[in-house]
Amino acid sequence: MVNKTNKGNRIEKEARDILKEQGYLVEKKNTSRWESNDFWGEFDILAIRPNGSEVRLIQVKSNRSDFYKARKEIKHWVDENTVTGIRCEVWLRLPKKVWRKEDIVYEQKERRLPKDKSSDI
Repeated sequence: MVNKTNKGNRIEKEARDILKEQGYLVEKKNTSRWESNDFWGEFDILAIRPNGSEVRLIQVKSNRSDFYKARKEIKHWVDENTVTGIRCEVWLRLPKKVWRKEDIVYEQKERRLPKDKSSDI
């Protein structure tokens, strides 16, 4: 039986290595017994271009159902925190070293103010 923690660590390292090869500075949060091992409780990896032109927050998954769940949770987090200018992504490691990568984008919701009844008079 595969140890899920070891599998996750191995796949995260693969993702970090890919980003380093692309020229990113890569950081993962230190492991802690008392708090989440993810940035903001959502992301495994923080990747930054050395010149600061691009920042990426990435959640890495090895299971399809976890991937879809994480995608939904991160979408909620991005919208709730009005995250713009930073790429938030979920990566799914498929068999044969194939990666599925999805960007999660903030979508501004149109807010309608309640109609002022006094203006109808």
